[in-house]
Amino acid sequence: MKPARYATPRNPKRKTQGQMLQRVAENLGFELFEWQKEVANTALELDDNGHFFYRTCGATVGRQNGKTTLLVFRIALELLKSGTMTIYTSQDRNQARHKFDEHVELLLGTPFKKRIKKYVRANGQEALYMNNGSSYRVVTPNSTGARGLSVDLACIDEALTHDLRLVSAIQPTMATKPSAQLWITSNAGGPYSTLLQHYRKLGHEKSPALCWHEWTPYKDDFDMFDENVWYEAIPTLGEEAGVTLPAVQEAVQTTDPQIFAQEWLNVWPSLVTQTVIDADKWDKLIRHDVQIQNYLVFGVDVSPDRDRASIGAAGINGAFTALEVIESENRIGWLKDRILELHVKWRMPFVIDSGAAASSLIGELEAEGVSIIPINMRQYGQACGSFYDAVEEGTIAHLGDIRLQTAIEGATKRKLGEQWAWSRKSNVDITPLVACTIARYALVAGLTAPEPKGAIH
Repeated sequence: MKPARYATPRNPKRKTQGQMLQRVAENLGFELFEWQKEVANTALELDDNGHFFYRTCGATVGRQNGKTTLLVFRIALELLKSGTMTIYTSQDRNQARHKFDEHVELLLGTPFKKRIKKYVRANGQEALYMNNGSSYRVVTPNSTGARGLSVDLACIDEALTHDLRLVSAIQPTMATKPSAQLWITSNAGGPYSTLLQHYRKLGHEKSPALCWHEWTPYKDDFDMFDENVWYEAIPTLGEEAGVTLPAVQEAVQTTDPQIFAQEWLNVWPSLVTQTVIDADKWDKLIRHDVQIQNYLVFGVDVSPDRDRASIGAAGINGAFTALEVIESENRIGWLKDRILELHVKWRMPFVIDSGAAASSLIGELEAEGVSIIPINMRQYGQACGSFYDAVEEGTIAHLGDIRLQTAIEGATKRKLGEQWAWSRKSNVDITPLVACTIARYALVAGLTAPEPKGAIH
Protein backbone atom coordinates (compact mmCIF):
# COMPACT_ATOMS: atom_id res chain seq x y z
CA MET A 1 0.00 0.00 0.00
CA LYS A 2 1.25 3.47 -0.91
CA PRO A 3 0.88 6.21 1.73
CA ALA A 4 -2.20 8.40 1.69
CA ARG A 5 -1.78 11.74 -0.06
CA TYR A 6 -3.24 13.43 3.02
CA ALA A 7 -2.85 11.75 6.40
CA THR A 8 -2.70 12.80 10.02
CA PRO A 9 0.59 11.34 11.26
CA ARG A 10 0.62 8.80 14.03
CA ASN A 11 2.06 10.17 17.28
CA PRO A 12 4.08 7.27 18.74
CA LYS A 13 4.13 8.94 22.16
CA ARG A 14 0.41 8.35 22.55
CA LYS A 15 -1.17 5.03 23.36
CA THR A 16 -3.78 3.80 20.92
CA GLN A 17 -6.71 1.41 20.78
CA GLY A 18 -5.92 0.69 17.14
CA GLN A 19 -4.48 -2.71 18.00
CA MET A 20 -7.60 -3.43 20.05
CA LEU A 21 -9.77 -2.72 17.01
CA GLN A 22 -7.55 -4.99 14.96
CA ARG A 23 -8.00 -7.81 17.49
CA VAL A 24 -11.77 -7.29 17.40
CA ALA A 25 -11.69 -7.72 13.62
CA GLU A 26 -9.54 -10.85 13.91
CA ASN A 27 -11.86 -12.36 16.54
CA LEU A 28 -14.72 -11.77 14.13
CA GLY A 29 -12.83 -13.62 11.43
CA PHE A 30 -11.48 -10.65 9.43
CA GLU A 31 -8.03 -9.29 8.62
CA LEU A 32 -7.77 -5.52 8.37
CA PHE A 33 -6.32 -3.96 5.25
CA GLU A 34 -3.18 -1.91 5.80
CA TRP A 35 -5.00 1.38 5.24
CA GLN A 36 -7.62 0.40 7.82
CA LYS A 37 -4.87 -0.33 10.35
CA GLU A 38 -3.27 3.05 9.67
CA VAL A 39 -6.54 4.93 10.16
CA ALA A 40 -7.44 2.98 13.30
CA ASN A 41 -4.02 3.40 14.94
CA THR A 42 -4.10 7.18 14.53
CA ALA A 43 -7.81 7.82 15.02
CA LEU A 44 -7.88 5.85 18.27
CA GLU A 45 -4.93 7.56 19.94
CA LEU A 46 -5.48 8.35 23.62
CA ASP A 47 -4.68 11.48 25.58
CA ASP A 48 -3.09 11.53 29.06
CA ASN A 49 -6.49 10.93 30.66
CA GLY A 50 -7.17 7.82 28.61
CA HIS A 51 -9.76 9.54 26.41
CA PHE A 52 -9.63 9.61 22.62
CA PHE A 53 -7.35 12.41 21.49
CA TYR A 54 -9.36 13.03 18.31
CA ARG A 55 -13.09 13.64 18.71
CA THR A 56 -13.57 13.81 14.92
CA CYS A 57 -12.09 11.34 12.44
CA GLY A 58 -12.54 11.32 8.68
CA ALA A 59 -11.46 8.87 6.00
CA THR A 60 -12.12 9.12 2.26
CA VAL A 61 -11.19 6.42 -0.19
CA GLY A 62 -12.59 5.07 -3.45
CA ARG A 63 -15.36 2.49 -3.68
CA GLN A 64 -14.91 -1.15 -2.64
CA ASN A 65 -11.89 -0.54 -0.41
CA GLY A 66 -13.51 -1.50 2.87
CA LYS A 67 -14.96 1.70 4.35
CA THR A 68 -18.05 -0.17 5.54
CA THR A 69 -16.13 -2.97 7.26
CA LEU A 70 -13.87 -0.44 9.00
CA LEU A 71 -16.98 1.24 10.43
CA VAL A 72 -18.42 -2.12 11.49
CA PHE A 73 -15.26 -2.97 13.46
CA ARG A 74 -15.18 0.52 15.03
CA ILE A 75 -18.82 0.08 16.04
CA ALA A 76 -18.13 -3.42 17.41
CA LEU A 77 -15.26 -2.02 19.49
CA GLU A 78 -17.62 0.55 21.01
CA LEU A 79 -20.34 -2.01 21.68
CA LEU A 80 -17.92 -4.14 23.68
CA LYS A 81 -17.71 -1.31 26.21
CA SER A 82 -20.44 -1.17 28.86
CA GLY A 83 -23.29 1.31 28.63
CA THR A 84 -22.31 3.13 25.43
CA MET A 85 -24.55 4.39 22.64
CA THR A 86 -23.60 4.33 18.97
CA ILE A 87 -25.63 5.96 16.19
CA TYR A 88 -25.31 5.55 12.43
CA THR A 89 -26.66 7.43 9.45
CA SER A 90 -26.09 7.47 5.71
CA GLN A 91 -27.60 9.14 2.59
CA ASP A 92 -31.13 8.88 3.98
CA ARG A 93 -32.98 6.80 6.54
CA ASN A 94 -33.80 3.99 4.11
CA GLN A 95 -30.18 3.63 3.05
CA ALA A 96 -29.03 3.92 6.67
CA ARG A 97 -31.41 1.16 7.68
CA HIS A 98 -30.17 -1.05 4.83
CA LYS A 99 -26.55 -0.54 5.89
CA PHE A 100 -27.47 -1.08 9.55
CA ASP A 101 -29.00 -4.44 8.65
CA GLU A 102 -25.81 -5.32 6.76
CA HIS A 103 -23.69 -4.42 9.79
CA VAL A 104 -25.82 -6.47 12.17
CA GLU A 105 -26.02 -9.49 9.85
CA LEU A 106 -22.22 -9.44 9.63
CA LEU A 107 -21.94 -9.42 13.43
CA LEU A 108 -24.57 -12.13 13.83
CA GLY A 109 -22.44 -14.43 11.71
CA THR A 110 -19.54 -14.24 14.18
CA PRO A 111 -18.89 -15.08 17.86
CA PHE A 112 -20.09 -11.53 18.59
CA LYS A 113 -23.63 -12.93 18.44
CA LYS A 114 -23.32 -14.30 21.98
CA ARG A 115 -23.02 -10.75 23.34
CA ILE A 116 -26.21 -9.49 21.67
CA LYS A 117 -29.33 -9.22 23.81
CA LYS A 118 -31.88 -8.04 21.25
CA TYR A 119 -32.08 -7.01 17.59
CA VAL A 120 -35.01 -4.73 16.68
CA ARG A 121 -35.86 -4.25 13.00
CA ALA A 122 -39.21 -2.43 13.31
CA ASN A 123 -39.29 0.57 10.99
CA GLY A 124 -38.26 3.69 12.87
CA GLN A 125 -37.02 1.71 15.87
CA GLU A 126 -34.01 -0.13 14.41
CA ALA A 127 -31.57 -0.94 17.19
CA LEU A 128 -29.13 -3.52 18.51
CA TYR A 129 -28.98 -4.01 22.27
CA MET A 130 -26.05 -5.68 24.03
CA ASN A 131 -25.95 -7.70 27.22
CA ASN A 132 -23.60 -5.08 28.71
CA GLY A 133 -26.12 -2.24 28.30
CA SER A 134 -24.63 -0.76 25.13
CA SER A 135 -26.75 -0.04 22.06
CA TYR A 136 -26.47 0.72 18.35
CA ARG A 137 -29.22 2.44 16.43
CA VAL A 138 -30.11 4.17 13.17
CA VAL A 139 -30.93 7.88 13.09
CA THR A 140 -32.48 9.98 10.36
CA PRO A 141 -29.93 12.35 8.77
CA ASN A 142 -31.62 15.62 9.70
CA SER A 143 -31.71 18.18 12.49
CA THR A 144 -33.99 16.08 14.70
CA GLY A 145 -32.82 12.51 14.09
CA ALA A 146 -30.47 12.33 17.11
CA ARG A 147 -32.29 14.82 19.33
CA GLY A 148 -32.51 13.74 22.97
CA LEU A 149 -29.79 11.09 22.72
CA SER A 150 -26.48 10.93 24.61
CA VAL A 151 -23.98 9.46 22.16
CA ASP A 152 -20.51 7.93 22.53
CA LEU A 153 -19.90 7.15 18.86
CA ALA A 154 -21.60 8.76 15.84
CA CYS A 155 -20.94 7.46 12.33
CA ILE A 156 -21.80 9.44 9.19
CA ASP A 157 -21.37 7.17 6.18
CA GLU A 158 -21.47 8.39 2.57
CA ALA A 159 -20.83 11.88 3.92
CA LEU A 160 -20.71 13.37 0.41
CA THR A 161 -24.52 13.60 0.45
CA HIS A 162 -24.81 15.83 3.52
CA ASP A 163 -24.33 19.44 4.55
CA LEU A 164 -22.98 20.79 7.83
CA ARG A 165 -26.40 21.01 9.45
CA LEU A 166 -26.16 17.30 10.16
CA VAL A 167 -22.97 17.70 12.20
CA SER A 168 -24.50 20.66 14.03
CA ALA A 169 -27.34 18.36 15.06
CA ILE A 170 -25.12 15.46 16.15
CA GLN A 171 -22.31 17.22 18.01
CA PRO A 172 -24.46 18.35 20.99
CA THR A 173 -25.42 14.72 21.64
CA MET A 174 -21.77 13.96 22.44
CA ALA A 175 -21.08 17.05 24.55
CA THR A 176 -21.11 15.25 27.94
CA LYS A 177 -19.03 12.27 26.82
CA PRO A 178 -15.27 12.84 27.39
CA SER A 179 -14.29 10.05 25.00
CA ALA A 180 -16.94 10.53 22.32
CA GLN A 181 -16.02 10.34 18.64
CA LEU A 182 -17.58 11.33 15.32
CA TRP A 183 -16.47 9.17 12.38
CA ILE A 184 -17.00 10.42 8.83
CA THR A 185 -16.44 8.14 5.83
CA SER A 186 -17.04 8.66 2.13
CA ASN A 187 -15.59 8.66 -1.33
CA ALA A 188 -15.05 11.96 -3.15
CA GLY A 189 -17.92 14.43 -3.23
CA GLY A 190 -18.65 17.55 -5.23
CA PRO A 191 -19.54 21.20 -4.76
CA TYR A 192 -22.79 20.28 -2.98
CA SER A 193 -20.94 18.14 -0.40
CA THR A 194 -20.56 20.94 2.11
CA LEU A 195 -20.03 18.68 5.12
CA LEU A 196 -17.28 16.70 3.42
CA GLN A 197 -15.77 19.84 1.92
CA HIS A 198 -15.48 21.39 5.36
CA TYR A 199 -13.61 18.51 6.95
CA ARG A 200 -11.52 17.89 3.86
CA LYS A 201 -10.31 21.49 4.00
CA LEU A 202 -9.41 21.08 7.68
CA GLY A 203 -7.63 17.82 6.85
CA HIS A 204 -5.58 19.40 4.09
CA GLU A 205 -4.69 22.25 6.45
CA LYS A 206 -3.54 19.65 9.01
CA SER A 207 -5.91 20.85 11.69
CA PRO A 208 -4.77 19.42 15.05
CA ALA A 209 -8.40 18.87 16.05
CA LEU A 210 -9.08 16.38 13.25
CA CYS A 211 -7.76 12.97 12.28
CA TRP A 212 -7.94 12.89 8.47
CA HIS A 213 -6.93 10.29 5.86
CA GLU A 214 -7.51 10.64 2.12
CA TRP A 215 -6.27 8.34 -0.63
CA THR A 216 -6.20 10.01 -4.04
CA PRO A 217 -3.61 10.56 -6.82
CA TYR A 218 -0.52 12.38 -5.58
CA LYS A 219 -0.80 15.04 -8.31
CA ASP A 220 -3.87 16.95 -9.45
CA ASP A 221 -2.63 16.63 -13.03
CA PHE A 222 -2.61 12.85 -13.36
CA ASP A 223 -2.93 10.26 -16.10
CA MET A 224 -5.87 8.03 -15.20
CA PHE A 225 -4.43 5.26 -17.40
CA ASP A 226 -1.19 5.22 -15.39
CA GLU A 227 -1.05 2.09 -13.23
CA ASN A 228 1.12 3.91 -10.66
CA VAL A 229 -1.72 6.40 -10.16
CA TRP A 230 -4.09 3.54 -9.41
CA TYR A 231 -1.83 2.30 -6.64
CA GLU A 232 -1.61 5.82 -5.20
CA ALA A 233 -5.38 6.18 -5.02
CA ILE A 234 -6.62 2.63 -4.37
CA PRO A 235 -5.05 1.43 -1.11
CA THR A 236 -6.29 -2.18 -1.32
CA LEU A 237 -5.12 -2.70 -4.90
CA GLY A 238 -3.04 -5.87 -4.96
CA GLU A 239 -3.93 -6.88 -1.39
CA GLU A 240 -5.65 -10.20 -0.71
CA ALA A 241 -9.44 -9.66 -0.88
CA GLY A 242 -8.81 -6.11 -2.12
CA VAL A 243 -9.52 -4.40 -5.42
CA THR A 244 -8.09 -6.42 -8.31
CA LEU A 245 -5.97 -5.03 -11.13
CA PRO A 246 -8.19 -6.53 -13.90
CA ALA A 247 -11.22 -4.79 -12.36
CA VAL A 248 -9.49 -1.40 -12.54
CA GLN A 249 -8.23 -2.09 -16.07
CA GLU A 250 -11.76 -2.83 -17.22
CA ALA A 251 -13.28 0.16 -15.41
CA VAL A 252 -10.86 2.70 -16.87
CA GLN A 253 -11.70 1.47 -20.39
CA THR A 254 -15.47 1.30 -20.01
CA THR A 255 -16.47 3.95 -17.45
CA ASP A 256 -17.05 7.66 -18.01
CA PRO A 257 -13.73 9.37 -17.14
CA GLN A 258 -15.22 11.67 -14.52
CA ILE A 259 -17.08 8.81 -12.85
CA PHE A 260 -13.95 6.63 -12.91
CA ALA A 261 -11.90 9.41 -11.34
CA GLN A 262 -14.47 10.10 -8.62
CA GLU A 263 -15.60 6.57 -7.77
CA TRP A 264 -12.33 4.64 -8.22
CA LEU A 265 -9.58 7.23 -7.67
CA ASN A 266 -11.40 9.36 -5.08
CA VAL A 267 -10.94 12.53 -7.15
CA TRP A 268 -13.30 15.43 -6.63
CA PRO A 269 -14.90 16.87 -9.78
CA SER A 270 -13.53 20.24 -10.71
CA LEU A 271 -15.22 23.01 -8.82
CA VAL A 272 -14.37 25.37 -11.66
CA THR A 273 -17.34 26.06 -13.91
CA GLN A 274 -18.31 28.76 -16.37
CA THR A 275 -20.38 30.76 -13.93
CA VAL A 276 -23.56 32.21 -15.40
CA ILE A 277 -24.25 34.70 -12.61
CA ASP A 278 -21.47 36.90 -11.26
CA ALA A 279 -20.82 36.07 -7.60
CA ASP A 280 -20.25 39.69 -6.62
CA LYS A 281 -23.54 40.78 -8.18
CA TRP A 282 -25.36 38.00 -6.36
CA ASP A 283 -23.78 38.92 -3.02
CA LYS A 284 -24.90 42.54 -3.45
CA LEU A 285 -28.51 41.34 -3.59
CA ILE A 286 -28.46 40.02 -0.01
CA ARG A 287 -31.13 41.96 1.86
CA HIS A 288 -32.15 40.85 5.33
CA ASP A 289 -34.58 43.77 5.61
CA VAL A 290 -36.70 42.65 2.65
CA GLN A 291 -39.39 40.18 3.66
CA ILE A 292 -41.85 38.31 1.48
CA GLN A 293 -45.15 40.19 1.47
CA ASN A 294 -48.42 40.51 -0.38
CA TYR A 295 -48.30 37.40 -2.52
CA LEU A 296 -46.41 34.15 -2.09
CA VAL A 297 -45.61 31.39 -4.57
CA PHE A 298 -43.71 28.17 -3.85
CA GLY A 299 -41.48 26.36 -6.33
CA VAL A 300 -40.66 22.64 -6.14
CA ASP A 301 -37.80 20.84 -7.83
CA VAL A 302 -36.37 17.31 -7.75
CA SER A 303 -33.03 16.27 -9.24
CA PRO A 304 -33.16 13.82 -12.19
CA ASP A 305 -31.78 10.92 -10.12
CA ARG A 306 -34.18 11.86 -7.30
CA ASP A 307 -31.40 12.17 -4.72
CA ARG A 308 -32.10 15.85 -3.92
CA ALA A 309 -35.21 18.00 -3.65
CA SER A 310 -35.92 21.61 -2.74
CA ILE A 311 -38.81 23.96 -2.04
CA GLY A 312 -38.26 27.65 -2.75
CA ALA A 313 -40.52 30.66 -2.25
CA ALA A 314 -40.91 33.98 -4.00
CA GLY A 315 -42.89 37.01 -2.92
CA ILE A 316 -43.26 40.67 -3.83
CA ASN A 317 -41.93 43.44 -1.65
CA GLY A 318 -42.05 46.78 -3.39
CA ALA A 319 -39.61 46.79 -6.29
CA PHE A 320 -38.09 43.50 -5.23
CA THR A 321 -38.97 39.87 -5.67
CA ALA A 322 -37.82 38.27 -2.45
CA LEU A 323 -36.52 34.70 -2.61
CA GLU A 324 -36.07 32.11 0.10
CA VAL A 325 -35.10 28.43 0.21
CA ILE A 326 -37.74 26.85 2.42
CA GLU A 327 -36.18 23.39 2.56
CA SER A 328 -33.58 21.35 0.68
CA GLU A 329 -32.86 17.75 1.62
CA ASN A 330 -31.60 14.39 0.37
CA ARG A 331 -34.01 12.15 -1.51
CA ILE A 332 -37.68 13.02 -1.76
CA GLY A 333 -39.43 10.99 0.95
CA TRP A 334 -39.99 14.13 2.98
CA LEU A 335 -41.22 16.31 0.12
CA LYS A 336 -44.94 15.56 -0.19
CA ASP A 337 -45.62 15.90 3.55
CA ARG A 338 -43.75 19.22 3.66
CA ILE A 339 -45.72 20.55 0.69
CA LEU A 340 -49.00 19.57 2.36
CA GLU A 341 -47.86 21.27 5.56
CA LEU A 342 -47.12 24.50 3.67
CA HIS A 343 -50.40 24.18 1.78
CA VAL A 344 -52.41 24.02 5.00
CA LYS A 345 -50.55 27.00 6.46
CA TRP A 346 -50.42 29.34 3.46
CA ARG A 347 -53.03 28.24 0.88
CA MET A 348 -50.71 29.42 -1.90
CA PRO A 349 -49.87 27.70 -5.20
CA PHE A 350 -46.87 25.48 -5.95
CA VAL A 351 -45.03 25.70 -9.27
CA ILE A 352 -43.67 22.50 -10.82
CA ASP A 353 -41.93 21.93 -14.13
CA SER A 354 -44.21 19.43 -15.87
CA GLY A 355 -41.26 17.97 -17.81
CA ALA A 356 -38.97 17.44 -14.81
CA ALA A 357 -38.69 14.78 -12.11
CA ALA A 358 -40.92 16.68 -9.67
CA SER A 359 -43.86 16.25 -12.08
CA SER A 360 -44.48 12.78 -10.60
CA LEU A 361 -46.00 14.57 -7.59
CA ILE A 362 -48.51 16.68 -9.49
CA GLY A 363 -51.38 14.18 -9.54
CA GLU A 364 -50.98 13.23 -5.87
CA LEU A 365 -50.83 16.84 -4.75
CA GLU A 366 -53.83 17.92 -6.80
CA ALA A 367 -55.78 15.03 -5.31
CA GLU A 368 -54.97 16.52 -1.89
CA GLY A 369 -56.37 19.88 -2.93
CA VAL A 370 -53.03 21.58 -3.50
CA SER A 371 -53.00 24.35 -6.12
CA ILE A 372 -50.41 23.44 -8.76
CA ILE A 373 -49.09 25.74 -11.47
CA PRO A 374 -47.48 23.48 -14.08
CA ILE A 375 -44.98 25.07 -16.44
CA ASN A 376 -43.72 23.68 -19.73
CA MET A 377 -40.26 23.62 -21.27
CA ARG A 378 -40.72 26.98 -23.02
CA GLN A 379 -41.81 28.60 -19.77
CA TYR A 380 -38.87 27.05 -17.92
CA GLY A 381 -36.50 28.71 -20.38
CA GLN A 382 -38.33 32.01 -19.92
CA ALA A 383 -38.06 31.61 -16.15
CA CYS A 384 -34.28 31.14 -16.30
CA GLY A 385 -33.78 34.10 -18.61
CA SER A 386 -36.03 36.31 -16.50
CA PHE A 387 -34.14 35.30 -13.35
CA TYR A 388 -30.82 36.23 -14.96
CA ASP A 389 -32.18 39.61 -16.10
CA ALA A 390 -33.50 40.36 -12.61
CA VAL A 391 -30.07 39.69 -11.09
CA GLU A 392 -28.49 42.03 -13.62
CA GLU A 393 -31.12 44.69 -12.86
CA GLY A 394 -30.76 44.22 -9.09
CA THR A 395 -34.48 43.56 -8.53
CA ILE A 396 -34.02 40.31 -6.61
CA ALA A 397 -33.55 40.16 -2.84
CA HIS A 398 -32.33 37.07 -1.01
CA LEU A 399 -31.02 36.06 2.43
CA GLY A 400 -27.61 34.72 1.42
CA ASP A 401 -28.63 31.07 1.92
CA ILE A 402 -25.54 28.90 1.37
CA ARG A 403 -27.57 26.28 -0.54
CA LEU A 404 -28.79 28.82 -3.06
CA GLN A 405 -25.36 30.43 -3.23
CA THR A 406 -23.69 27.08 -3.99
CA ALA A 407 -26.20 26.44 -6.77
CA ILE A 408 -25.64 29.91 -8.22
CA GLU A 409 -21.86 29.49 -8.21
CA GLY A 410 -21.94 26.11 -9.92
CA ALA A 411 -24.93 26.36 -12.25
CA THR A 412 -24.27 26.14 -15.97
CA LYS A 413 -26.38 26.72 -19.10
CA ARG A 414 -27.94 24.29 -21.56
CA LYS A 415 -29.43 25.17 -24.90
CA LEU A 416 -33.22 25.15 -24.99
CA GLY A 417 -34.36 26.01 -28.50
CA GLU A 418 -33.67 29.71 -28.94
CA GLN A 419 -33.41 30.07 -25.16
CA TRP A 420 -31.20 28.62 -22.44
CA ALA A 421 -31.96 27.02 -19.09
CA TRP A 422 -30.15 25.82 -15.98
CA SER A 423 -28.36 22.59 -16.89
CA ARG A 424 -29.30 19.60 -14.77
CA LYS A 425 -25.98 17.99 -15.64
CA SER A 426 -24.18 20.45 -13.40
CA ASN A 427 -21.80 19.12 -10.72
CA VAL A 428 -23.75 21.03 -8.09
CA ASP A 429 -27.18 20.55 -6.61
CA ILE A 430 -29.23 23.14 -8.48
CA THR A 431 -32.65 22.20 -7.08
CA PRO A 432 -32.68 25.24 -4.71
CA LEU A 433 -31.98 27.52 -7.69
CA VAL A 434 -34.59 25.90 -9.95
CA ALA A 435 -37.22 25.98 -7.19
CA CYS A 436 -36.66 29.71 -6.63
CA THR A 437 -36.41 30.41 -10.37
CA ILE A 438 -39.77 28.89 -11.24
CA ALA A 439 -41.48 30.33 -8.16
CA ARG A 440 -40.32 33.80 -9.13
CA TYR A 441 -41.39 33.31 -12.75
CA ALA A 442 -44.93 32.32 -11.83
CA LEU A 443 -45.11 35.36 -9.57
CA VAL A 444 -43.89 37.99 -12.05
CA ALA A 445 -45.65 36.40 -15.04
CA GLY A 446 -48.95 36.37 -13.18
CA LEU A 447 -49.53 32.63 -13.63
CA THR A 448 -52.45 31.14 -11.77
CA ALA A 449 -53.34 27.60 -10.85
CA PRO A 450 -56.39 25.76 -12.16
CA GLU A 451 -59.05 24.81 -9.68
CA PRO A 452 -57.81 22.02 -7.36
CA LYS A 453 -59.24 18.62 -8.16
CA GLY A 454 -59.26 17.23 -4.65
CA ALA A 455 -60.60 18.11 -1.28
CA ILE A 456 -59.41 21.15 0.62
CA HIS A 457 -57.97 20.29 4.03
